Amino acid sequence: MLPEAMAFLRPERGGVYFDCTCGEGGHSEAILKASLNSKTVCMDLDLNMLMVAKERFKEFEGRTWFVHTNFADIDKAASLANVANSDGILMDLGISMAHLKGEKRGITFMEDQPLDMRLDVNRGEPAHSILLRIKFEELASAISEYGEERFAGKIARAIINAREKEPINTTGQLVKIISSVVPRSGRINPATRTFQALRILVNQELESLEEAIPKCLDMLGWDGTLVVISYHSLEDRIVKNAFKNAADIGFEILTKKPLCPSEEEIEANPASRSAKMRAIRRKGG
Repeated sequence: MLPEAMAFLRPERGGVYFDCTCGEGGHSEAILKASLNSKTVCMDLDLNMLMVAKERFKEFEGRTWFVHTNFADIDKAASLANVANSDGILMDLGISMAHLKGEKRGITFMEDQPLDMRLDVNRGEPAHSILLRIKFEELASAISEYGEERFAGKIARAIINAREKEPINTTGQLVKIISSVVPRSGRINPATRTFQALRILVNQELESLEEAIPKCLDMLGWDGTLVVISYHSLEDRIVKNAFKNAADIGFEILTKKPLCPSEEEIEANPASRSAKMRAIRRKGG
């Protein structure tokens, strides 16, 4: 949904833009190419991804800052870049293909990998460690709430029982445990929702999003825009409610309903199927 994001952000005007989930830099590159007067603060929780973007952006030297941090710390990133406010902020909450295919962190269950799931391997507790000590009630609640999984209780109980025999250290082990208690339905792997739930739990994704949005709104200058692309209902609900509250204090919601990817984009990038884009702008002074 790059064209839609750029239409809201309007980087051709120039100014300072924050890419809160830079990844390999696709969105930031479009911002920088839109105007010689555009600058970007590139943030990412994954240092490896940030280094890829930094190498990619050598031609934009002097117009980019790279900050290895969670988007909930956007205020600290702004301070490091010596930026007071922003003309536009983008948050793309999706997991990059590099995490799914390249880095062996257990975010995907398509192959057997160490069960880590951390986007920043130097921060927080890995999934295998959490599964070793988490209580049944807390685990069932997380799988139910974060994964919206109706078999959460059965899955949590199966995990608790399995860990009494041996530690659950790989994605293959976890998939096998889940598949033993959840019937397969259509093309969706029974482990899909549980893996989503554990990734959210490990990286504290929803807490970070709730903390980040008010900071992003505070940082926007007059006529500045915040664009958020979410990928599941939990994220979208947080964004929707935050924007609704902001509309009462000097902001204009630009998307009465979230924008969804076109059929052409879904065909080219199936991972975008569940994407929802919302945008909000600070009213001009």
